[in-house]
Amino acid sequence: MWCSLLLYPEKRSKPLAVALPASLTADLPHLREKTMKAGIIARAAAIFRVDEIIIYVDRHGVEDEGELLANILRYCETPQYLRKRMYPLSAFFKYAGILPPLKIPSHTVATSLNDIRDGDFRDGIVIKSYKDGSLVDLGLNKPFLIPKKLKKGERITVKISKINDSLKLSVVSREDVNVYWGYTVNYKHKGLVESIKDFNADLVIATSRYGRPINEILNNIKDAIQKSNKILILFGSPHEGLFEICKRFRVELSDIAHFIVNTIPLQGCETVRTEEAMLATLSIINIIPYI
Repeated sequence: MWCSLLLYPEKRSKPLAVALPASLTADLPHLREKTMKAGIIARAAAIFRVDEIIIYVDRHGVEDEGELLANILRYCETPQYLRKRMYPLSAFFKYAGILPPLKIPSHTVATSLNDIRDGDFRDGIVIKSYKDGSLVDLGLNKPFLIPKKLKKGERITVKISKINDSLKLSVVSREDVNVYWGYTVNYKHKGLVESIKDFNADLVIATSRYGRPINEILNNIKDAIQKSNKILILFGSPHEGLFEICKRFRVELSDIAHFIVNTIPLQGCETVRTEEAMLATLSIINIIPYI
């Protein structure tokens, strides 16, 4: 059943990104488990309206793991009706059938022309490009012609104007959509420091069991969030925390992060998995504006 965009909260006023290690799935022996973990990460990002997932190389030899993670995360974020066109058969997606659906606004759109409403947004893929127009698959009964030359294979977002029984389509950016529209995945085979610089955040929060307990600095973080424009949250790997990763690359964590915080004080388990730390941390970030 199609869900109105009115049911969804507005997108974040300030871009929120998370940085994850390329080795996130390296400790798992089978592609099935790797796929499931990536699916949990995708769900966590979508639940808490993360705008960008940055994957950084935390140690040598895990670059291929980073590619696997990036591809599965992108696949999860792509609307189901576009996946066959955007992702040809690949070993990456052998177990794609076990991935949990995100059900974000870009996925829960109308499946029939009769259900399209004036002002709807929708993602599509360019299937043919002409001199003065492009044919776009929007996952509806037929492809639509847009009077703009676009690159074949390009994924786009359109706004639909319904005039009587005809549809007028205009290409827009994600910034034009007034609700959370999904995340992007950024993986450039760079280390943690370079990835932070590329995102250019004015507030970087590192998560660590050796950080300050969240309850002790909650007000400081709240003030910093209110004053910031772009927020980046850093997470360590299954086997190494951010302190260990930074030490190997000869950088101090305190030099690249404004806060080092323990978002799960008094943890009952010896270790907390990255996906669990994501859920705990993002849930706190999510409610900070309301406390």
